[in-house]
Amino acid sequence: MAMTRPAGLTGIEMPFERSMLLELALTAMDELVKMAQINNPLWIRSLNGGKEVLNHEEYVRTFPPCIGMKPSNFVTEATRETGMVIINSMALVETLMDVNRWTEMFPCLIASASTTDVISTGMGGSRNGALQLMHAELQLLSPLVPVRPVRFLRFSKQHCGGRVGCG
Repeated sequence: MAMTRPAGLTGIEMPFERSMLLELALTAMDELVKMAQINNPLWIRSLNGGKEVLNHEEYVRTFPPCIGMKPSNFVTEATRETGMVIINSMALVETLMDVNRWTEMFPCLIASASTTDVISTGMGGSRNGALQLMHAELQLLSPLVPVRPVRFLRFSKQHCGGRVGCG
């Protein structure tokens, strides 16, 4: 029996779409690095004094839309927290880039996940530059919160020549 899927769920067939996704990943990585380095007024403490939440007005001023306006059904959610992870950095990258290991690392958050398309496997036998189109179903262990399907790009980029803690 043949199965038909909606456009966009079968992978990326056109070369220009792959280059567009790569450009989007590079732009997003640059923005992520900047967001991690900027403190106030981009990040503010939540009202309960817990995690830092994104100040949306400051975000729009700091990072004007580079790919057009966000569709009305898209939702922006952002919090920031820091902590110590006791794992070798290369092992962590491998775990985060492998869909099965990633799902196993966060069993309470990820109901299911799959790699829709591998756009780039990386360079020189490493995960540097690896880019994957992913699909996942995120869950909270609560009957009050439905499973949330998401499609996203997973991108790995080595920064600072491989040195840990560089600024």
